[in-house]
Amino acid sequence: MTTSFLRNLSSHAVGALSVAIMWTLITIQMVAAQVTISADVSPKTGRLSDLFLFTVTIQGLRSAAPPQLANSEDFDLTLIGPRSSVSIINGTMSSKISYVYQLVPKREGLLRTPKATIEIDAKAFIAEPVEVTIHGQGQAVNHPPSDSDALLLRQSVTPTTAYEGQQLVHSLTMYTRIDLSEISMEEPTLDGFWQEDIANNQRGNRRFNTLEYTTIESSQALFPLRSGKITIPKHHLRAKTPTQRQVVDPFSFDFFTDNLFQQFFREMDFTPVGATSNDVSLEIKPLPAMPADLRESAPPVVVVGATTLKLSYPLEAINTGEPKSIAIEVTSEGNLNTLKSLPIKVPPQFKVYEEKPDTRVDPRSGKLITHKTFRYSLIPLTPGLARVPGVRLIFFNPQSGAYEIATSSDIAFPVRGADLLTASSQSERTTDRDNKDTSSDDSPLPATPLMEYDEPPLSERVSRYISAQSALLIFVALCGVACVALVARARKSGEETIEVSPGALSEVASMKDLESFVRDMISAKLERVSENSTLDELRSRVATKLPDQSLSLAIRSLLDDIEVYTYGKGDSEPETNVHVLKERLEMILTRWH
Repeated sequence: MTTSFLRNLSSHAVGALSVAIMWTLITIQMVAAQVTISADVSPKTGRLSDLFLFTVTIQGLRSAAPPQLANSEDFDLTLIGPRSSVSIINGTMSSKISYVYQLVPKREGLLRTPKATIEIDAKAFIAEPVEVTIHGQGQAVNHPPSDSDALLLRQSVTPTTAYEGQQLVHSLTMYTRIDLSEISMEEPTLDGFWQEDIANNQRGNRRFNTLEYTTIESSQALFPLRSGKITIPKHHLRAKTPTQRQVVDPFSFDFFTDNLFQQFFREMDFTPVGATSNDVSLEIKPLPAMPADLRESAPPVVVVGATTLKLSYPLEAINTGEPKSIAIEVTSEGNLNTLKSLPIKVPPQFKVYEEKPDTRVDPRSGKLITHKTFRYSLIPLTPGLARVPGVRLIFFNPQSGAYEIATSSDIAFPVRGADLLTASSQSERTTDRDNKDTSSDDSPLPATPLMEYDEPPLSERVSRYISAQSALLIFVALCGVACVALVARARKSGEETIEVSPGALSEVASMKDLESFVRDMISAKLERVSENSTLDELRSRVATKLPDQSLSLAIRSLLDDIEVYTYGKGDSEPETNVHVLKERLEMILTRWH
């Protein structure tokens, strides 16, 4: 019995080991199948004295040995260092590692970078050479140091070919071997780009053209706003370098001069120096046409770059009428400044209040990662399992060259308490029925015999108390009052039409004026609302009498922000807040005919 048990145990162990080996081989094959390697040079054209960066990117691995470089007769290479990054998009994790080299061209003409090769499980992955054009009268690579080598300025952009709205990394580096003071940079205006700083005044040491330099580098993210060929102009650097302080011969000074002290020591002299960078040419491609099935739910300005959504909220149960705080964080390499709201679809059994989103930036792996958090307060009106569909955000992925969808999970949490939505509707129906019963009573009246009575005419009754002259005077006065009322009403109607027009909105300059404009707009559209109504009364009236739920939410959210900016604390940019709210109000006026 013991022998058969050991034989069965041994067979099970061998089977498990075989399965483990097969799974390991399959996993290795899957990993190898997902690995890709690519090479890029920035810039792809320049002079012998320019700085060129050669990047070999291995996609699908978090760590890898440096690639093998072959056929490097055209350049001298120096490894700057590796850069690795890991990203999670729609639940799928992707990783990459990049090796960055400095290239020094050996001659002019059409040059080719080395061929990069890596091996994974006896399978070779190859990145073909990239062509680089070297032209013009540049300096020789190995030449004696001169004064012109003491200060250099170089700029680069990665990548040089991109889509409209895609993030480009612009680096400006100063190379110096002398002491500098009074440094000033003449930066040209970068028209056609949205700019965000990544890092400023990053100091280091670097070898360039066989010389050791102290470097100061600044980088920023550029988001092109149009397609076509765009050239980033040259930057100009101006500074001063101090000279050696000189001592005068002590036997040659004059005791009888007023400048006796200055004869011993001369003041520090400064020599002006300067440097000019290279220019960079970019090729910006327009975004492809969006598929028809995605167009309806796409934001007004599509985010370009890898984008993810993260949903967070407390899971515990709440009562009907209590708020549940919801936070949706959008993380993207693209420009999120154009993303004003998320396409969240809330069922009618909820009240929704949207807060002002928060934005923060995170430099990561040489790029700018933006996090924008949208917060909502959901107030359920019915008990049970509250469920709100997840958010779907459409973005364009430059890596795949296609539109993709970032999704979040559904919002679900238990709700206790009474059904406020049904109770509210029943209360309204009861009130309407009571009003109807009070206004019309169909109960029969008791029958009485008719009495013969001749009612005197109205003129005879009036003549008993008022003379003809007094009656005429009263009649004329009443006519005058009616005319004045009609003129005032017509003028008020005209003023309201003018006040709530888009043209009048452009003249609004303060938050108080904007609040008055919104009050006039609501009172002109809805009944039982006056200019003296409180903000709570305005929100309640809009929520109950406006059938369009999304428009109702937009107006109530606008009223909330006006109340926060008007009566809140610590707001340092009132003009910016007014401008932002006016843009939202223009959209509401366009939609609310």
